[in-house]
Amino acid sequence: MKCRYYIAGLVAVALVVTVAWSQRYRVLPAPILSVGLNESYSDIVNGSTYAVVKHSMPPGGTHGFGAVWIDAPAARIRFNDLQHGFTLPPTKFAMVTLIDGTVTTITTSPMLDALPFDDAIALVNRLQTDFRRAGWEPVEATDERATSWFDTSSPAGLAELRRGSTRSLVVRNKYEINFNFKCWDNCIPAPNKKSVYLIDVGIGQDFTK
Repeated sequence: MKCRYYIAGLVAVALVVTVAWSQRYRVLPAPILSVGLNESYSDIVNGSTYAVVKHSMPPGGTHGFGAVWIDAPAARIRFNDLQHGFTLPPTKFAMVTLIDGTVTTITTSPMLDALPFDDAIALVNRLQTDFRRAGWEPVEATDERATSWFDTSSPAGLAELRRGSTRSLVVRNKYEINFNFKCWDNCIPAPNKKSVYLIDVGIGQDFTK
């Protein structure tokens, strides 16, 4: 009997250790992937605490194409710009593309998991605050693009977000962010209480006029 209890105790400890190890990325400081547009591969390697070399394809070939990615949990992206930079929350996914040896695009989902609507809205508010502080602004009115930040306070704004919506933010003549909020799962036939949402952030050159 004592042996049985001893074995059961060992199994319980092993389960606790396994769960703790699998969730370690939620409590340990996330490494930083430091990157800015037009930076070189060596700039990224030297400025980051993330293991860039192990998660990248250095630029090469005729067009100097390369890539850096996050495919393991809990790295944070720091967008490098003295005036307009920011640091995003931990992510499980990011892709940095280099052409002619320099960074051209940064794509990420700044979250660890798809979130229920209220939690996703709280994250949108946090991101919008950070972007505003860094001097980003919505693009001018066109037939296709909204000119405001996401409205997270009015019934109409929240209804729009439940369906999914996009904003384009810019630093004039320099950068553009494609800021996307979308229903990810349990969305059909319509978003509901079980739906979960993703936020995507894509950063590139500003081509707005």
